[in-house]
Amino acid sequence: MNAHASAAVLRIGYENGTKTSGQPALGFNECCRHSIQVDDLPRTGKYAIRSILKYGDAAVAGGTRAESHSMKVKNSHFRSGQTVYYGFSIYLASSWQSDSREDILFQWKPWRDRCEADKAPSAFLTVQPSGKWRLRVNSDGNACSTADSVKKVSFDLAEVRPGQWHDFVFKFTWSHGSQGAVDGWYQTHKSPGWRKVVTATGPNTFNDDATTQGYLKWGIYKPAWNSGPTDVTSRTVFHDNIAVGRSFAEVNPAKG
Repeated sequence: MNAHASAAVLRIGYENGTKTSGQPALGFNECCRHSIQVDDLPRTGKYAIRSILKYGDAAVAGGTRAESHSMKVKNSHFRSGQTVYYGFSIYLASSWQSDSREDILFQWKPWRDRCEADKAPSAFLTVQPSGKWRLRVNSDGNACSTADSVKKVSFDLAEVRPGQWHDFVFKFTWSHGSQGAVDGWYQTHKSPGWRKVVTATGPNTFNDDATTQGYLKWGIYKPAWNSGPTDVTSRTVFHDNIAVGRSFAEVNPAKG
């Protein structure tokens, strides 16, 4: 970890009390008035963002989701060949219940190339039915990716502990080839002390054309609800201190 602290390239901390956090280009995928709201349950400071998704909510952007996104925040964009640090905190209330299907709470999502009908995220963080935090990494060396050509690798990171803030830092060296790498660290606010939970090398994104980049999404996406119910009917999740930078210290979500 790099102990030198300086300004992050991007930090979303919600301290002005609005869901754009002073970033007018920040976007939202929300169906309803309850979807995305500023809340006074922060990791640090005064505010965090709360995302609420209920079974039966209207689909947005092709799925059942309540998410903030950085599609138009250019300094958050990523592409193959870059090394970038990301930090964020996620709070799951003590009332959080396990479910039979996964919940997606953070995504690194590239735009699709013209030759592609759709595009999977390069990576995404989930809560699994097993009670684990899991990082899924997708890659494809083909110039035009299809659902069948994507390579998928998953890493179980830690136990899900409702009723506390979960802090994550990831370092991605983005590449659709062997130069790719990902390192990840984790702690909770009740049990501080960073520990490394993933170290991996190899492809972690797509063989995109020269103009294609990716962006960030955070909130709650429940793919299973696109086709039917699961064991739970509502999901609420909080995010705070989303940051993009060049070192661990720049993006450390525990520092606000």
